[in-house]
Amino acid sequence: MDKDLSKNLNFFREKNNLDEVIKILLIEKKNNPKDLDVLFQLAGAYRSSGNFNEALSNYDEILLFDETYTAAYRMVGTIINHKKNGKYLKKIKEIKEKNNLTVEQKIDLYFSLGKAYEDLNEKEKSANYYLLANKSKKKITKYNFEIHKNHFDQIYEIFKNIDFDDKKLKIINNKKVIFFCGPPRTGSTLFENIIASHKKVYSGGELPYLNRLVKKYFADNSKLSRDKIFYHLHNKNIDFVNDYFKNLSAHNFCEKNITDKQLENFRWIGLIKLFFPNSKIILCKRNYKANAVSIYKNNFSSGYYNWTNDPEDILNYFKYYNKFINLWKKSFPNELFEVEYEELIKQRDIIIKEMISFCELDWDPNCLLYYKNKAPIKTASAFQARQPIYKSSVETDTVLFNNIFFDQDFDDI
Repeated sequence: MDKDLSKNLNFFREKNNLDEVIKILLIEKKNNPKDLDVLFQLAGAYRSSGNFNEALSNYDEILLFDETYTAAYRMVGTIINHKKNGKYLKKIKEIKEKNNLTVEQKIDLYFSLGKAYEDLNEKEKSANYYLLANKSKKKITKYNFEIHKNHFDQIYEIFKNIDFDDKKLKIINNKKVIFFCGPPRTGSTLFENIIASHKKVYSGGELPYLNRLVKKYFADNSKLSRDKIFYHLHNKNIDFVNDYFKNLSAHNFCEKNITDKQLENFRWIGLIKLFFPNSKIILCKRNYKANAVSIYKNNFSSGYYNWTNDPEDILNYFKYYNKFINLWKKSFPNELFEVEYEELIKQRDIIIKEMISFCELDWDPNCLLYYKNKAPIKTASAFQARQPIYKSSVETDTVLFNNIFFDQDFDDI
């Protein structure tokens, strides 16, 4: 794909302007009807906007032109239930037997087959393919958890001895940010969609701005600098804050509240409370075993998530996440709201009203109709988050868990 076109599309995606993304891609499709990358991105844009029929239609077009475009099968699996729609599984199995597939194509097919057999309730087959998919991906990423460990340790050491009480900046802003933090696959997309269904809340989604600006203002040689943090605090320098809201202004929203669901922001909760004192932080939590299984079943595209392909790495990530959250809870008692996915399923109305109250919002019944929200959802949960809450989603896939995490001690988290 042309670099300028790709840059233009990324600009509008970042601003959550999927209508413009779709408009541009439809023009490209008209001019180049067999450009599979254009079709794939168009399908993805329709999927994120909730138009699943158009998404499937474009994935099908791709497979008509090239049946070995394996990423299309994987994405189809995030929309359909193979038990109800059996037309893809036979073809996936046929393609898997080809001799000229790349490692990346095989990984796509293994994830696709894992999901297909899961839908068909053939749990052992499903578990075997998810194992194959993740082990294959771990081989090509060569990921080592030391990368995250060193990063987390360095940040933690800076924040653990800071007395936050007397350092918060007295910043008044007419916009309030509601941050969602947590491990992936904890229900965060659902939680955000509920809050963003409120008439006074704009859905920001996974915004990249905070992490970029932490690097810009507070990093030294790619490491967090305590001196730079204290320099800004001592001089009451709010360029960091102004820059964040400047980035938000490009989204052209009129609501007074905006959600930011960049889950990795849990690292920066100390900075958030110092520089965004009127912000709200919602911690997303799920049963660790169910969470681990759900993570393992997904093929994450970002290199940040290469820890998701190994059971030991997943457990280590959970431990570090908890280490940070325990620090933030101690530092900011009663200022964080932890919401458990399982509790939301059991007591939907009560939990939703508690979330709304924590965010200091008036009650809006639209929050109970979150699945009708048309805001873009660009995560793996785009389909699930647009469905009414279903109780079966809290069940842990014990076959998969026992096959994969059998030697990991989850009681030690």
